[in-house]
Amino acid sequence: MSADPEIDAWRAEWVRLASGAHDSPVDARSGAVRQQFRLRAWHVLELSSAVAFLAFSAALFWRHPTPETCLWVAIVWASTLIATKFSVWNWHILWQADVKSVAEYASAYEKRCLATLRAVRFSLWFLAVLLTISVPWLLLDFARGRILYGGLLSRFAILGCWILGLWLLAKRQRRIALIELEEVRRSQDIPPEAAGSTVGE
Repeated sequence: MSADPEIDAWRAEWVRLASGAHDSPVDARSGAVRQQFRLRAWHVLELSSAVAFLAFSAALFWRHPTPETCLWVAIVWASTLIATKFSVWNWHILWQADVKSVAEYASAYEKRCLATLRAVRFSLWFLAVLLTISVPWLLLDFARGRILYGGLLSRFAILGCWILGLWLLAKRQRRIALIELEEVRRSQDIPPEAAGSTVGE
């Protein structure tokens, strides 16, 4: 018998819930805690990046208060605030009170997997919108003679590397979320066809 009654109660409940599983069950508690820590760190990084981006755009407008800069800053602020609002709504589950039972850990684990998939889909759409705005903007500056051909190529290279990096990161996050979702649903004996209907992509 362990000196910690909470651990003993959790272990007994886990054995009771997992006794009928056909495969090795997911360690719901430790897996959910690791997942929560990783996603919390990622969410804090997202919010910090949004604040830094807003501050940078405001400082740029302060130094160059032209109508074109004002329009660019307005687009940046609108898109960043929309993305931040979605992020806060999507990840509110990360900051809820900690759960205790194994069933609650498994449920929270699954909900965070689905939130990750929603975040990935939103990120890909958001990247497409940014690309749609950025490319015509750069071409317009080139047509007006504000940047030379070499500058246009370098900016396209930077934009392309940034988009590619975020796309690869989003695909990696999606792959991890799908693997975790499959594991937790297999541990709960949910049929594969039912899991696939919820994942969507």
